[in-house]
Amino acid sequence: MIEISDTNRSDARGPQPAPDAGARRVFVFAGFVLDPANRLLLREGQQVTLPGRAFDLLVCLVSRPGELWTKEELLAQVWEGSFVEESNLTVAVSTLRRALGEAPQERKLIQTVARQGYRFVAEVSEEERAPRRPQTPPTPVEEPVVAQVVAHDPFAAEQTAAPTVPPAAVVPARSELRWPLLITYVFLLAGLAGGAWWLLAPRTPLRSLAVLPVSSDGRGPDEIARLGVTDALVQRLEGQLIVRPTSAVLRYSVPGAPDAVAAGREQSVDAVLAGTVSADGPQYRLRLRLIRTRDGLTLWQDSFRGASLAETESLAGAAVAHELHHLGTTAPPKAEPTPDTARAQANNPAWQLYQRGRYFWNLRTPDGLHRATGLFRQAIDADPNFAPAYSGLADSYALLASFSVEPGSQANADARSAALSAIQLDPKLAEPHASLGMILFFTDWNLTGAEREFAKSMELNPNYATAHHWYALDLAAMGRFPQALYEVRLAQKLDPLSLIIGTNVGWIEYLSRDNAAARQELGKVLEMDPNFVRAHTRLGMVELTGGSPTLAVAEFRKALAVDAHPDPYVEGLLGDALAASGDKSSAEKVLADLRTRGEGSYVPPISRALVLIGLGRKAEAMAELSRAADDHSTSMVYLRVDPTLDALRGEPGFAALAGRLK
Repeated sequence: MIEISDTNRSDARGPQPAPDAGARRVFVFAGFVLDPANRLLLREGQQVTLPGRAFDLLVCLVSRPGELWTKEELLAQVWEGSFVEESNLTVAVSTLRRALGEAPQERKLIQTVARQGYRFVAEVSEEERAPRRPQTPPTPVEEPVVAQVVAHDPFAAEQTAAPTVPPAAVVPARSELRWPLLITYVFLLAGLAGGAWWLLAPRTPLRSLAVLPVSSDGRGPDEIARLGVTDALVQRLEGQLIVRPTSAVLRYSVPGAPDAVAAGREQSVDAVLAGTVSADGPQYRLRLRLIRTRDGLTLWQDSFRGASLAETESLAGAAVAHELHHLGTTAPPKAEPTPDTARAQANNPAWQLYQRGRYFWNLRTPDGLHRATGLFRQAIDADPNFAPAYSGLADSYALLASFSVEPGSQANADARSAALSAIQLDPKLAEPHASLGMILFFTDWNLTGAEREFAKSMELNPNYATAHHWYALDLAAMGRFPQALYEVRLAQKLDPLSLIIGTNVGWIEYLSRDNAAARQELGKVLEMDPNFVRAHTRLGMVELTGGSPTLAVAEFRKALAVDAHPDPYVEGLLGDALAASGDKSSAEKVLADLRTRGEGSYVPPISRALVLIGLGRKAEAMAELSRAADDHSTSMVYLRVDPTLDALRGEPGFAALAGRLK
């Protein structure tokens, strides 16, 4: 809070011209005419209504075009004698920019000088204009009427200033004043209402946010480091409000991506945080801007400098968390680290390695997961007590098993160890609990144990989309489809453009035997990305069990054609569909290829079982399923509910296999 008094007013303030019997001075700029003496702003002859403080602010700025007005000067000049905060100035500037027609990305009239103040950059000319010629003696304005208006409007003291009638001014007689005075009151009330709206609108509570990938001005760190900063900001703010995960915003880092407002609308969020980082001598500089999605209004912006990228991000993250809380987010900011802790993190090489690892993990490809695993291990070597690195390692192993890159039995031990280490080092991290839940679900087949870990993760961070997403898969494997659909749709609400979450909405619909709903959901995903492998795979399964094996073959072939590392599970599904369509020779070839590949690399046994099902060789298929149970192939977790295995449900030993699921 700042108290403005005569002792801290700037001597360099702009002129406050008053009309006299001679010519009055007006300012002309960008199609506007500003008449301070009559408190009028005209655009092409039409009056533009401004709240009182915004009008006074404009007078200050245009009186010294091109010169810097510090925040302190403006507060002293415009809010003289009042107790105000810097946010009052920010709101007034935003109101003024909107009234002047500045688009959110434009700064053609008012330029922000980061952490210092503002300057008026448009060309301004001063003109003298003849005063109006009144025909009657002056009559003072009746004060009780004005006092009554102010008393009933809580913003009046903030936005209006009663015009002072100079001694030399000539005022019309009462008989001529009535209608102009009435019109003045109408404009006054309109200005008060408009000003109140402008003051309140930016403070509408923000419930969801997308942190766009931090960009560079050409002098900043590389893309991976910038994505690391983005991910750190996401982690810093999640829990305070709904924040889209880093994987959801990666698409906005490529050339030609939508602008900030369009990205916010795509992500269905209330606001976006956009930033630019650059190397500023020996320091890094990060500029952040918080933009409201519905109208493109800039709610807040600032610039931060630090000796390292981590320190700069830490300063910026704390500031934006505080600003979001000020704007009405439901949860308070996370506790700030002590200066010593923040400095230690800034100088910790494990932090940089972890951020690079998260970048590759978010790519969700086999190559990306392998690179992420190596980087997380390097981070742990650099700092054995850095909990997030263990969490990232657990996430990587969990996904390697689900992508059929490694057998579940092999990935399980490493993933479990990493997740438990992260939980021990930092019990408040939500991510490792979700990772441990995924391990218990996918590779241990301990579905109820997984449920407990997912619940713990969601308790620590209710807005962690991955926890809701993976929990939905766990529920579906248990046959609890209504609850599974609720959780996966909640995950979709938290991350609406996630292709994998959208695909698994369709997958759960398929497992619940609603092929029509599954086909519709998967179609939505393929509209967003026609080359998304998992969506083609699941759609092929829908067509196969729905009695259209030829359509299924087409979908499986599309999935294999666009996948740089073809999934043997998808090849098994293709063999099943080929056999069902009558092309048994091609199915036999697929089976032979899978057996040959299995001699040199990992091929999940369930992939061979699928081809054998299509060929009608049920005993051999059951033998392959038994092997899949031994190595804990992840797809086996859906044994009880997967329609593609319906042909084997009456076979000896099938119930025993299903009983191995806890």
